[in-house]
Amino acid sequence: MVNQNQLSVNNNAYYPSKQALSHLVRQLQSPKIKRAIKPGFIARTDGFSVDEIVGRLETLPEQAGLLSQLLSTSDLTEKTYSRFADNPNSLYNWHPAVEAAIDVSTTELKSPKTKVMRLPIELAQFIRIEYQDTAQHDKDLFNRFIFDQFGLEDDTTYFIKTGTFSSKFQFTNAKCSEPREMGEYFQVINNFAMQVGAGHSIDLVVREYIEDVENNPTIYNGMPLRTEFRVFVDCDKNELIGVVPYWHPIVMKRALQSGLSRSIQQDYQTYRNMEQKLVDTYNEYLHRVKKEIIAILPNLNLSGQYSIDVMKNGSDLYVIDLALMNDSALTELL
Repeated sequence: MVNQNQLSVNNNAYYPSKQALSHLVRQLQSPKIKRAIKPGFIARTDGFSVDEIVGRLETLPEQAGLLSQLLSTSDLTEKTYSRFADNPNSLYNWHPAVEAAIDVSTTELKSPKTKVMRLPIELAQFIRIEYQDTAQHDKDLFNRFIFDQFGLEDDTTYFIKTGTFSSKFQFTNAKCSEPREMGEYFQVINNFAMQVGAGHSIDLVVREYIEDVENNPTIYNGMPLRTEFRVFVDCDKNELIGVVPYWHPIVMKRALQSGLSRSIQQDYQTYRNMEQKLVDTYNEYLHRVKKEIIAILPNLNLSGQYSIDVMKNGSDLYVIDLALMNDSALTELL
């Protein structure tokens, strides 16, 4: 586990001090939280022997989905915390390598301004407790903690996520224009991530919000439908494996066409109206995206095969996400 007084070598990543953590935890008042969280101590609230069950499921490849769901929803243990800390898909672990590669390479790729916090186990457990079980007093404390620790500014819009989950499909949570309530945004995002089997992170991420300069229509509760690329690379061989559209027509129409809610039906129509423009823009910028990714690969200090997501905004190209290739969607379209 990371020492609570140790700062990351990445200037934009940090770990709260023991003093800041203890001061916050001592003030928590929600009955369920006071039973579960004390400085330096996590009580079990779900009653499961998580480490033992995880150990058994790891020997059963056919139970990978159940294992993922268990890890997402269970209380933290020291072993689970360490597992999440070592997750190569967490932005905390890969972002320094991407920023360094962009800085030293001859490339036009950009990276959004980013701050990432690795939560101590007590606060990582706090955002795993259901939002409705948290008293407003405790929400207010966490809001102030997040605002101060991240050095947020009023009247500023941010893009926020956990280390591994962006909540893009509930974009009203990912786009935060109320920085003094950001702690509650993080609670809601992580609760939802846990519900869908993606609660595998102990990191919180605050990024600059890249305003859409193209005036694209929106889907998923406010997300601009911009052209995005998913690039698959082999970092050991410095090779580009292939590129696919992030908003691939086959995938998007299959996902949206069967939606029953009115909002999803509207998203489907919006996508159909934008489909040809997205395809044309993808083809127009494909060569440039390949060229820019190839330019940073020799300087990208990562090992293995990854997906790298690139977002177009006007004439700018932003690297916005990265994950292990075998954990990434859309590989079947290569």
